[in-house]
Amino acid sequence: MRTRTVLVGLAFLVAAWVQAADSFPICVYPVPRVDGALELDGRLDDATWQTAPVVSGFTVFETDTLCEVQTAFRVLYDDEYLYFGIHCDEPKMAQLLPTRVSLDEHGIFRTETIELFLDPGHTHNLYYQLAFNAGGSLYDGERESTQWNSDAVVKPHLGEDFWSVEVAVPWRKLGGEVGPGRVLGFNVNRDRHLSGNAELMTWARVQGGFHDPDRFAHLVLSGTPEMIGALGEELRKGNRTGPIHVYSPEGFSQQSYSQLAAATLDGIERLLRELEGEREREKDPAAAAELGRRLAEHRTQLAEFRKRAGEQMDAAEWSRLDVEMQRMTPALREVIWDARLSAILESF
Repeated sequence: MRTRTVLVGLAFLVAAWVQAADSFPICVYPVPRVDGALELDGRLDDATWQTAPVVSGFTVFETDTLCEVQTAFRVLYDDEYLYFGIHCDEPKMAQLLPTRVSLDEHGIFRTETIELFLDPGHTHNLYYQLAFNAGGSLYDGERESTQWNSDAVVKPHLGEDFWSVEVAVPWRKLGGEVGPGRVLGFNVNRDRHLSGNAELMTWARVQGGFHDPDRFAHLVLSGTPEMIGALGEELRKGNRTGPIHVYSPEGFSQQSYSQLAAATLDGIERLLRELEGEREREKDPAAAAELGRRLAEHRTQLAEFRKRAGEQMDAAEWSRLDVEMQRMTPALREVIWDARLSAILESF
């Protein structure tokens, strides 16, 4: 009986470890609404683009190494379209030939290409892929099937040391109501070939391939600090445990992060209360005593978290605190088994 209990506890620990196998940042992009017409010519020089956060920091696929040749993008929306403006640094523009390929031809992935992924319902299941290159060609499909067509408008531009593209994806092909607070999963990737080797770059960290909707970033339409602060559970859908990074024209949003921290801490408090009830119902006195000791340690740690969350923080400090808080929840879910296992081992 004791051996069986130990094995069950170990199985639980392994399952918990697998669920929290990555701590990649959870990226959140608040999308401003466009007021007035947006002229699409690929240049990104329309003044309206300046209202949207510009983000960069692409990494080499399946590493945390920043790419030497970087990419940046902005996002906007209106009632008809979701707009992406993407700028690709390119030191070898003299070698770039703006190749045209037919719609949905896989040859596009052998050219200078951007791959855009959209999960419009934030389901982590139904998502769309759009790929567009420096020649203005388009590939689109639902997951890995090309049966779906986006009807996207693609306008590229070639500069002296960069190429850029503006893309408008019609909402009628994405479904759902368009309005403040809507959350979409998304990611922006780049396939670069001019270095002589295929370079795969990604904005949100993904695993196993670009088709990884569980680890996509998030768009929040007209996302205010208060709105994003209330979205912690939705943003962590799929047991995400990494720090939440919110991007905005103003930079670090203390208000968003404070609200996200408050929601996380309240969830930990509820879990602690549930575990106190389990301690009271525990039939093994040694296990109950060990569980009480461990819960007291976690309450001390929770009090420290609340103190830190009430102070002014920069983005780096928030990331550290967020990771520590997210690690506490799975640790609490294991604490009953840990206490029982410890009591069993002490009895030998």
